[in-house]
Amino acid sequence: MKITFLYHSAFLVELETCSLLFDWYGGETPDIDWSKPLYVFASHHHGDHYSPEIFSAFGMENTWYILGSCITLSARRKAALGIDDARVFRLGGGRALDLNGLHITTLTSTDAGVAFLIEAEGKTIYHAGDLHWWHWAGEPGTWNRDMARDFKGEMTKLAGKTIDVAFLVLDPRQEGDYWLGFDWTMRQADIRHAFPMHSWEDFEIVRRLKGADCSLPYRDRIEEIYYNGQTFTL
Repeated sequence: MKITFLYHSAFLVELETCSLLFDWYGGETPDIDWSKPLYVFASHHHGDHYSPEIFSAFGMENTWYILGSCITLSARRKAALGIDDARVFRLGGGRALDLNGLHITTLTSTDAGVAFLIEAEGKTIYHAGDLHWWHWAGEPGTWNRDMARDFKGEMTKLAGKTIDVAFLVLDPRQEGDYWLGFDWTMRQADIRHAFPMHSWEDFEIVRRLKGADCSLPYRDRIEEIYYNGQTFTL
């Protein structure tokens, strides 16, 4: 399995028989092996996770799109982009889709859209999107408590699962609370390789986490990202 961190929350995962592209929203087009099918995932409609540019960049030939249901396009826009509805799937939280040998399930985000759990080629891959424990110092206590409750409720769906690769939010804007969601997820599931994302190119934050006491049980399973375009072979 080859994994390339593109930027922000965008990753390209290359398996033996297909490629998976997550939350790419523009810029330089990743190097795609077009001899294999491509599955493009967009977790939700926020501009740092999705752009309609995905359709013009990757087309419809041997490509399928799996989108959070909050992503909508008018008939006119779809016609302009040359979208084939048979190759586009929109999923809300708590849904399942079997597609060409991929088994895809979704979790409901605590912000917008969905998180994706994909089983393919005997591997399990999780992309959190914006499903995260969003704790903000400026929010009322009731808001933060409700967020914690909702996040932990969704994470029970991962409890005890073995996940080969997980892409998890580690956001420096949360200041001292940046580690909460990442840590909770690592303790719920057996995650073999955890990749930080949504870090706004703050590549030091993962070193902070690996040096923190909380990460002792799992720090050797956190992959360190140093730059956009970095590639990992697992």
